[in-house]
Amino acid sequence: MVKNRPPADDNGHQAQAIADKSTPMAVLLALVLSPVAYYYVGRTKLAVINLLTLNYLLLGIVVVPIHVYKIINDAQNERDDQTEDW
Repeated sequence: MVKNRPPADDNGHQAQAIADKSTPMAVLLALVLSPVAYYYVGRTKLAVINLLTLNYLLLGIVVVPIHVYKIINDAQNERDDQTEDW
């Protein structure tokens, strides 16, 4: 399966921007306002889907905080890997 990914330079910039986000703030937003948490980490499409499906039929209370944490953690790991390459 081929994924649509931005060019390498844009991907690195996007990962850097996400990695700079506050993890506690993102998780707190996810617990209170799930679509806003997705928007905070730059996942606008997921925010819209979350809003239209009524927070994933209320499963989002558990799923979204974990997913947002994973998005930020992955971006931080990618940033760390890129800095090791230098």
